[in-house]
Amino acid sequence: MAEADTDLGYTLAVDTMAEPSEIMTPVPGLVLKDRYLLIKEIGRGGQSLVFKARDLVAAKAGLSKADVALKIITAGPEIEPDFVALMHREARRLRDLVHPNIVRVYDMDRVQNLHFMVMEYLEGDTLSSFLRKAEDRKLELAQVIRLVQDLGSALEFAHANGIIHSDLKPGNVFVQTDGSVKLIDFNISAPIAPSLRKDEEDTIRILIRLGAITPSYASPQRLEGHEPCAADDVFSLAVMVYLCLAGRRPFGPKNALEAMEASVQPERPEHLSSAQWTALMKGLAFDDVGRTPEVTNFVTSFAAQRQSAADWIRSQLSW
Repeated sequence: MAEADTDLGYTLAVDTMAEPSEIMTPVPGLVLKDRYLLIKEIGRGGQSLVFKARDLVAAKAGLSKADVALKIITAGPEIEPDFVALMHREARRLRDLVHPNIVRVYDMDRVQNLHFMVMEYLEGDTLSSFLRKAEDRKLELAQVIRLVQDLGSALEFAHANGIIHSDLKPGNVFVQTDGSVKLIDFNISAPIAPSLRKDEEDTIRILIRLGAITPSYASPQRLEGHEPCAADDVFSLAVMVYLCLAGRRPFGPKNALEAMEASVQPERPEHLSSAQWTALMKGLAFDDVGRTPEVTNFVTSFAAQRQSAADWIRSQLSW
């Protein structure tokens, strides 16, 4: 084992006896593709780890923002191969999906058994973490309005480019230190256009087989296995908005199908106007025919009366 100086103040352990076929483990200090230095683990999902990393090329070039986030899947017998395929497709979609409220993805690569996606490094925390720390697990109405505006903008852009997120939930929403919101984790996003669906029919089959949705936030149609559409994202966004306002999900512990069968109706949260409550209920409609079909309509109807104060909200809002 030898040591190598990165010229950036890091001393790395380098295994001089490593063979190309050797299995690699993502740990701090490891450098991937002679470029990405893993600094520390900052998150994890069911199949992946997320590391803060230093782009050594960018740092050596003197760029001010050399830190990136690496989402890594370690391929092996215990990892479902289709999850690796889905992450590659997520990266392919997001490289072209550039929007201020969507996490930026720069590249996708692999080293031996490690498959990784290179993303912008975000400072802040997930919405789920903010809710756990908030009083009564609720947010102020002004915060919820900003959330709706930022996420609505991200979803409008994604839908316009033919992509349904398909897994909206607090864990996939990131609140930055400046209060702005970014939509993350498009791992199970799905194409809208029939031509794209035809090209990615295996993606749809993978999603159905793996059951890759979060039932608590999914629409009845997604739970029944229907093809995803924009109204599914509207439903998930409405569930999340209700959670932020009330401190609980609209149907309690039941998912949408269970709530529909039991005729569960959500109670109106405090501080909502009649117009906002009507907008929220239309977003939560079980029947997709009666549900607000497009996220643009939901944002407009929920936040319309506060649009004139949007700049003030953004300047005053503190998470």
